Amino acid sequence: MPAFPRLVGLPPLPALLAGALLLGTAACETTRTGSRDRSLPSHDYSGRSAAASAAAALAGSASSRLIMQVGEAGKITYKTSQPTLSMALMRQLGDGTTIDRILVRQAPVDDPKDKPRAPYYLIGMGQKEGNFRAIALPLRGSDDGTYYLTPNADRYVLTGTACPTCFFDFEDGHIMGATCGDGSVGGNCQLKVLPSNQVFVHQ
Repeated sequence: MPAFPRLVGLPPLPALLAGALLLGTAACETTRTGSRDRSLPSHDYSGRSAAASAAAALAGSASSRLIMQVGEAGKITYKTSQPTLSMALMRQLGDGTTIDRILVRQAPVDDPKDKPRAPYYLIGMGQKEGNFRAIALPLRGSDDGTYYLTPNADRYVLTGTACPTCFFDFEDGHIMGATCGDGSVGGNCQLKVLPSNQVFVHQ
């Protein structure tokens, strides 16, 4: 079995993320691999910078939504409010799950040189009938630091059973599974990977 790094407990995320995950109800994050390589729509952006062209292509994609921007110091600024994201993710799940925490996190990598290319995920965490639930979706980025959720982004849906804390397991910067954090007997974190999404379709 490979030793997977975890999103919780790896620098520079540990204190911030651990606090977010353990605040309130039992918390957890999970997903699997990053988004597949899909081409952007073809448009004529002659005369624009490459960064502006990429951002414009994403903004012009049907139902793509600007989620956040990463500043020079790595500060994340949400361009869609967290309450709006919570409602949209609950609508996507459509099964009575309550999402009460929204995060955007970059996948950890083994080699610091790979960090600029590591994907970001939009993560919603909450509960359904007393069990932990989470949904995560990879974001598409452009060179100007803006990140979009596109309809072709896969959904990574997690359900925890008899496990108060779950963790994402990563390999090569991508989420490959989930682990029950406290090793509870009989506890598990089930991860489902589903194609595409309708989080902001027709919104």
